[in-house]
Amino acid sequence: MVRGERFLLLPGLLFLLLFFAYPVFAILERSLAAPEGLTLARYLKALTAPAYLEAWRNSLLFAALSTLAAAVGGVFVAYWTSRLPLRLKGLLMSLYAVPVSLSGLVVAFGFIVLLGRNGVVNQLLAPLGLPRFDLYSWTGLFLVFPFYNIPLFALALMPLLESVGKGLLEAARASGATPFQAWVRVLLPALMPGILAGSSIVFAGMMGAFGTALALTGFAKNLLSLQIYSLVAESTFDLPQAAALAAVLMGTTGVGLYLLALWERRFRR
Repeated sequence: MVRGERFLLLPGLLFLLLFFAYPVFAILERSLAAPEGLTLARYLKALTAPAYLEAWRNSLLFAALSTLAAAVGGVFVAYWTSRLPLRLKGLLMSLYAVPVSLSGLVVAFGFIVLLGRNGVVNQLLAPLGLPRFDLYSWTGLFLVFPFYNIPLFALALMPLLESVGKGLLEAARASGATPFQAWVRVLLPALMPGILAGSSIVFAGMMGAFGTALALTGFAKNLLSLQIYSLVAESTFDLPQAAALAAVLMGTTGVGLYLLALWERRFRR
């Protein structure tokens, strides 16, 4: 890099310092600070208190399952879209960007109108004697997030699928592979870097899922993000403990992303 070009890095470095490094440092400092000096008591509580352990487990499981659902749905949506005529493909890709840009509260309200206790679907099911759909359960919460994640995953995967997907499948079929063998042994390994990159995006978002979850369930479902919010916005106000939980959330997300990056590196060799 030419010496003069190094100055072009300064805006990016300043941005990282102000909006990433400093906030993370402030969170860690607040979580460790005590009148008598530094303490790990809040982290010990975060890792041993039953409510916090349950929230951590729920967040990790919810993020993992949501990522898996987004990966499966996103691969097939991207593959189906890539086979469409160019004009229709462009229209659909524009539509896929709409859910990603919507506020979580707007999406939650839309699902409440559609699937809530008095929503359109339940009003149609009631006269038929069919059981009502419970949007405010774990199942309902799990159903809502693919609305964001599958289009996001498909958008991330489309460039790779268009560049290598069709040619690889045609070559595999010409070599005598069945459609299943062509998918499992040829196409999916070629797409794995893109799949794992998309999984990283979805996993990070789902670990911190907040707005939609809060709007749909309040505090009825125990997630780490909701525990943090309750400690800074409710009568249980405890900002240092919230900072410790935020550090645990960041650490867990970081470990998950690191493992996905290691897995992705294996497929790039």
